[in-house]
Amino acid sequence: MILALLLACTGAEAPPTQPSPPPTAPAEKQTDAYDLSQKADHLNVILIDVDAMRADFLTPEFAPNLVKLAGESIQFTQASSSASWTVPATMAMWTGLWPSRHKIVNKLTPDASGEMVFSRLADDIPTFPDLLVQQGWRAAAFTGGAGVQARFGYDRGFETYLDDKVFGGFDHSLPPARDWVDANADAHFFLFLHGYDAHGQHPLLDQTPREAVPGYTGTLDGGIEEQARFRELGLAAIQKAGDPPQLDMDPADLDFLKAVYGAKIKEADARVGAMIDHLRARGILDRSIVVVVADHGEEFGEHGYIDHGATLCEHQLHVPLFFRLPGGEHQVIDTPVRTIDLFPTVFDLLGYDLPVGIDGQSLLPAFRGEKPTLDLYAESDYRLFVHLRSLRKGSAKLLLDLEDGEKQLFDLASDPAETAPQAKGDARVLYELEQGIRKAMLAASADPQSFLGVHQEPVKVY
Repeated sequence: MILALLLACTGAEAPPTQPSPPPTAPAEKQTDAYDLSQKADHLNVILIDVDAMRADFLTPEFAPNLVKLAGESIQFTQASSSASWTVPATMAMWTGLWPSRHKIVNKLTPDASGEMVFSRLADDIPTFPDLLVQQGWRAAAFTGGAGVQARFGYDRGFETYLDDKVFGGFDHSLPPARDWVDANADAHFFLFLHGYDAHGQHPLLDQTPREAVPGYTGTLDGGIEEQARFRELGLAAIQKAGDPPQLDMDPADLDFLKAVYGAKIKEADARVGAMIDHLRARGILDRSIVVVVADHGEEFGEHGYIDHGATLCEHQLHVPLFFRLPGGEHQVIDTPVRTIDLFPTVFDLLGYDLPVGIDGQSLLPAFRGEKPTLDLYAESDYRLFVHLRSLRKGSAKLLLDLEDGEKQLFDLASDPAETAPQAKGDARVLYELEQGIRKAMLAASADPQSFLGVHQEPVKVY
């Protein structure tokens, strides 16, 4: 009943996002260890996105090079993405806006006539890399294409934007990136490095899946065609609005697919590690703010699905996030934070003003020992087939299916894998979480009731 009353409510539309001027350093600012404004003109920013990497795979077994870098960094162990797949999640980082506010929630969107066309970020929504370019920085990106293709608006301000391969890995993106760095070692630059090595649509390159998991005796091959088939079967299992996906698979098969995923992360880690070593050898590492993140995680049947996008479980939202500053200070921070806070933090470090009206905020208070309380909000309108929202406050997390109004409340402190939704739960906590989701949707001029009963064929482009 509470949910029905909430969904029946409407609110005033939020004002449209306004263009922001180029960032400027404030005239006066008290300096401390995290005030890099006086060095901003001599620093680089390097963002490394290991696409689809779950936080629980940031271990010495799977990612020794990234673990070593995290040991020189300010590391957030409870970082959460704003979406469970690449397009909305990465654009949320790029803009500091929740997906339904930046509007790039799928690769395709219907135009005024109903025809599906490629989405592109509105010109009046600023991106953080473009604001750096307006401040005099050079910008280059070397990516795996697909969900981070330039056509969606990521490339604004970039002089170089590599996206010529669909689901390309670091084996494709890092060699030209290394050449670019060598040619521009003395420049003042923003560099975006991205690879799909861990993604289901990128194959193992250094060995076959069977070689990577020699003890497996089942029938699966661990290939990209097989992975795509399982993903589509998971979507097809959603028979009516609100149904969770359910795949009936042998646990040994799921373990095999998860082990192949781990082998892919090892390959990604080796390639990124070699790039970090090169930056270190060239003296660039200590002249840079290096941020490592994943846009989303991955699921292997934990909630009835393989791949990502179709749910908002922690396996798909909980990701690595760490900031290596010049000098390599190490901290481990357990405060829950969001990936949309990434660029606001970098701008705060540099002493630059933030765009007006963004949802992300700087994490520098956490660097300094404070414990900011942040709402971990997430969305998925994956391929226009599911319409999910979630909100986490502390250890309490609410998952709301907009198609049928079903809600599930979890206590992540006692149930981190989200296996047992609370039958009753705390009424006050439930109300606050529902109100928080409603507020976020109304800020994007979205009516929760408009999703009830919506059930479409999934967009074919993923």
